[in-house]
Amino acid sequence: MGQNKIKQYAEPSDVIRALADDFVAFTDEEIERTHSCIVGITGGTVVNGLMELLNSPEYIDRLQWDSIFFVWTDERFVSQSDKDNYFNRVKDVLLCKALGAAHFLPINTDSKTVVEAAEEYEKEVKNVLMAHNKEGLDLVILDLGEDGHTAGLFAGSHALRETEKAVVAVEDGKVWERISMTFQFLAKTDWIWFAVVGENKKAALTKVLYQREDYEDTPWERRIGRVLPGAVLSQDNMQWYVDEAAYPNKV
Repeated sequence: MGQNKIKQYAEPSDVIRALADDFVAFTDEEIERTHSCIVGITGGTVVNGLMELLNSPEYIDRLQWDSIFFVWTDERFVSQSDKDNYFNRVKDVLLCKALGAAHFLPINTDSKTVVEAAEEYEKEVKNVLMAHNKEGLDLVILDLGEDGHTAGLFAGSHALRETEKAVVAVEDGKVWERISMTFQFLAKTDWIWFAVVGENKKAALTKVLYQREDYEDTPWERRIGRVLPGAVLSQDNMQWYVDEAAYPNKV
């Protein structure tokens, strides 16, 4: 089962730069091996900062944009023009600097219902995977909520126990309805990177890491209901990028 491979940095900006450097190396290796790299991203300040840095003059020419496909692990069910829409918050840095070579597949939240949006996105994600002969995503970069949720999946939600769908409507989350990839789909991902920064995340991160140790030998599907969502996934290839405020322990 997955161990806690923790990379600790002084500040959030250091976390973002480390993610960027590792992202370049990871995507290059995956593209050389399989000719493509399919990456799941979520909302949040760290992922937003990462995408902005990757689109900066320092990094933009180091990536093989035309072979990288970005999909969203989760999205709030608000219009794509809404300030709370994850894609809307990053589209300016995503769409204008990579010379049209990048592939970004946002969730269509302008669908009639949240259920329809989830069904549409599941088909889109599966089509991308099928086109590249892959069963799961190559890499997913996740955040951790102050309550331990991740990828739009909250403790107690019916979406946690979905065993057939890759993408599901989350109608019992907090504040917004959401569209989220399911744990049974995320469990197929080759690599999971968690990016967690800030003192406000310390309590959740501490609890999640302890729960991962306590349930180290327990498959992900049997962790549901026993641990916070952030402690469910159990890939061997899992890394945590944290700052000292979120994880004051010395690595």
